[in-house]
Amino acid sequence: MTLTTREAGAAFADVVYADQQWVDAEFDALISASFSEPPAPPPPAPPRPGTPPPPSRRPAPGPAACTFPAAGPGCGRQRSPRRSSPAGRAAAASP
Repeated sequence: MTLTTREAGAAFADVVYADQQWVDAEFDALISASFSEPPAPPPPAPPRPGTPPPPSRRPAPGPAACTFPAAGPGCGRQRSPRRSSPAGRAAAASP
């Protein structure tokens, strides 16, 4: 008797799932072995030859540089003039 791959897989599943207590015990053993502690992080990759080292992530000493036009000290955000409402313009135009 020759079994196809699908029939062999189904027959194997029937044998495995026939004993639910064994399936539960194997599952619990796999989970406890796999999830006891998180894995250690991988070591950093070695630098490639001929490439400069990455820049430092430490901020430069002193005040931060402004990269946009700013008004006043401390690189604050410049504000636009206040818009008047249409009702305000009509009231100002009438005598």
